[in-house]
Amino acid sequence: MEYRMVFDAGSKALKCAIADENNTILAMEHIIPQAIQSADGFGRSWEHSKYWTNLLDLAEKTIKKSKIDSQKIKYITSSIIRPSCVFTDENLDPLYIGASFDVQGIDYGDEIDEKFEKLTGETLYQQTGHFPNFLMIPSRLEFLRNNPEKIDNKKITHYLPVDSWILVKFGGEVHTNYTSAMESGFFSLKDKLWHDEWHSIFEINDDFFPPTVQSGEIVGNISTSIQERLNLNSETELVAGIPDTQAALLASNSITPGRMGVVLGSTTPVQLVTKELYTDDQERTWTTGISVKNLCDNYIVEAHTGITGQVVKWAAHLFDNKLNTKFLEPSKKQYHNLKVKYQQFDEYEQEESEENIATHSVFANLGPSTLTSSNRAAGEFYFPSPGGIEEFFIHQNQLVGAVFDNIMFAVSRNIDLAKEVAKMEQFTLSLLGGLSRYTLLNQRFSDLYNQPVLYLSDHEASIHGLLKLCDIASGKIKNLLDYQKEFSTTDAIVKLEPRSTMSSKLQNKYKKWMSITKI
Repeated sequence: MEYRMVFDAGSKALKCAIADENNTILAMEHIIPQAIQSADGFGRSWEHSKYWTNLLDLAEKTIKKSKIDSQKIKYITSSIIRPSCVFTDENLDPLYIGASFDVQGIDYGDEIDEKFEKLTGETLYQQTGHFPNFLMIPSRLEFLRNNPEKIDNKKITHYLPVDSWILVKFGGEVHTNYTSAMESGFFSLKDKLWHDEWHSIFEINDDFFPPTVQSGEIVGNISTSIQERLNLNSETELVAGIPDTQAALLASNSITPGRMGVVLGSTTPVQLVTKELYTDDQERTWTTGISVKNLCDNYIVEAHTGITGQVVKWAAHLFDNKLNTKFLEPSKKQYHNLKVKYQQFDEYEQEESEENIATHSVFANLGPSTLTSSNRAAGEFYFPSPGGIEEFFIHQNQLVGAVFDNIMFAVSRNIDLAKEVAKMEQFTLSLLGGLSRYTLLNQRFSDLYNQPVLYLSDHEASIHGLLKLCDIASGKIKNLLDYQKEFSTTDAIVKLEPRSTMSSKLQNKYKKWMSITKI
């Protein structure tokens, strides 16, 4: 038996998981790395001097919990939330590890875009498929170049995505995977090359950007020092990783054109896989990609839904019969109570007529929106007018239902937007991420679109995507046919069929939500 160890660095937690060669997870642990926030609230980076030591401690803890012979760990790979980065010195030691949502380059985004457009004749969005400019990594680099008190910026020698840097620190070759490169803001989507213009804009060396490889490629072996620290075998191989949302697509058989993956998590990206490169003239969507050895080299049209997971946490606290203010994270009981109320709401709508649902429904505009860059959540519930002499009452379950409907409708608007930009009508929908645990939410998506919906039976989508990369490295998956056969022989994916009695009810509610929220 051989084993795999994978790392998944999210917006807050850094996870480590160990699985066997059948991808059964044997142990999973996590830590919350120390984050550094600037006084103005714009800057958010990881404490770079402790990050690597903390990661090794986490690996040690996970190995111990798994009770395996660590000498039999054959493959190691990693993923990271987008967009994040490491700027290193010449020895590849970190000077800055940028977390997601670090916008300390807010004053430099437009300036960088002007310089880039002057040199290339196209905007950053046209070339990289990403916006807003102040969120992307070039603006962070310019901020650090102009603020030497933050770090010794004269030592900045290399850029690496965090997932690649982790593997390099383990002993791998300097590299990045194409998919992470396409998320950086430095990379040409069309040519799949680092833009030469950055060398004159930033006066950087030729080796500032790492060579690119496909996810799933073997990029080296464990260094002697790490072998000794973690008791690993010298033949343990390092496998080029992938960003977390694309890892989730890989876990769910959503990597070919026409597949739509919705990662119902903190921010809920909606990703539609395409063969051709599409960007939006109105700059309403991102364009990125997914490139995996032997499997795919495709583009992705992505629409953002904004804050999602936090809204459900609020609801779990707000609608609990006995508010428990001692927990930042709602308790299991609070989440359970929320599920019960949501189920009662759905049962009510199943029994109600379409006419009554249309006139008596509560709608919400609480956080999820069509674009985080252009919409600020109003934080509102919309109640029906009592009208004439008829009496009816609003129940708490309807407020709970409005919260989940708000998520579903905001995601659905972005599904429609991605379809519009990609000029694609038919698609296969997979729901992933933490909120896909709410199987009733998945069911109502199926009802709304009146088509089957897929979701993973194990909701650790990014972890399972990384394990697929290990299968590729091992030779277990040699081609797309092998990959797809894997899903036909397991119960990893659950399929839900639409309830015909609910489809028109939810479609009418969606139209009304659109008119009320004026989207």
